[in-house]
Amino acid sequence: MAFLSNSSSIIYYSFAAGIYACVVAILILALVFGRRARRNVKNEQVTKMPKGFSPLDVQRIFIGKTYPRRLTAALITHWAQMGYIKVEYVTPHTVILKKVKSMPMHYNDKAVFFDRGTYVRDREVFNAAMKKAAYGKPINIHLPLISKAEVTRISNKFAAREDEGVYSSTHYTLKVVTFVLSILPLLLSALLIGALTGMYFMLIMFFMALIGLIVLIFVKGMPILFKAVWCGMWLGVSIGWSIAMWVGLEVNDVLGVIYVAVTILFVGPIVLIRFVDYREKINLDEYSDLINYRKFLFKDAAYELNDEEYYSALPFLYAFNIKWIVGRKFKGVPPPKWYSGDPEGRGRLL
Repeated sequence: MAFLSNSSSIIYYSFAAGIYACVVAILILALVFGRRARRNVKNEQVTKMPKGFSPLDVQRIFIGKTYPRRLTAALITHWAQMGYIKVEYVTPHTVILKKVKSMPMHYNDKAVFFDRGTYVRDREVFNAAMKKAAYGKPINIHLPLISKAEVTRISNKFAAREDEGVYSSTHYTLKVVTFVLSILPLLLSALLIGALTGMYFMLIMFFMALIGLIVLIFVKGMPILFKAVWCGMWLGVSIGWSIAMWVGLEVNDVLGVIYVAVTILFVGPIVLIRFVDYREKINLDEYSDLINYRKFLFKDAAYELNDEEYYSALPFLYAFNIKWIVGRKFKGVPPPKWYSGDPEGRGRLL
């Protein structure tokens, strides 16, 4: 089908304008709010974090959610520095954790924490990890410290959200707006086909794609293989069918709106939405401290940290994922008191 009249061209360009307006709005939101937190970072040197600061605080402040599975080495070295465990070398990638004492309850005078909520979660993760490491079972520092089931169990014990005090209601409003703007172009392209041909069958494809997208992004408990097949049917088939309809009807899509709509359907909710960040003002100070501390560790740690200070910083080198760069500068540092069984210094933990 080619455009044979001015009216069809007006319809096409009107819908195309709406589709591209959605894309531009998403890019503006990602750019403006994605840089908002970084714009508030104070230009100052931070050489250490407050007493009691945990690697879980890094995740709480940066992303508002705890992923202990990504922090195995960070948490092990943090607990060891706090005196809760001793670590014994087994292989370059595995260690045995020996519990020295329990983490005190948050209302105990001996409890040292920066954030009460993080501390309580940290203690729950610690207890779960000690069960896994019981009876001398080796722990691989590169693998999840606790299972997904344990993560779910721990999360379900808390009524308060982990991101409480980190993000405002505006943050979630922006997330919803970005998600809606990401799916709107595909809906407009379906309506465009109907307006040009009188065939509104593509609307069914849109709702099928929407169901598949929601399952792909928000249904976390579904087995990965089943999710791949299920989303492939609902999302993949509907998207493929929609593009096939455009090609089959020979629409003179000079602006490529169907391809733009399909691209932003995936890129918007999965990638660009991550840049939409609106933090509480009180959290911006903590965020600023973390950014500056990471900058210090990355640039100046080798010149300003002594042996003991290096091991105090080690959990955060792991949390920031820069230990593999910074740690090589401390190869000759003697092992800490909590680490044993590795006379040749072959372990990857230190």
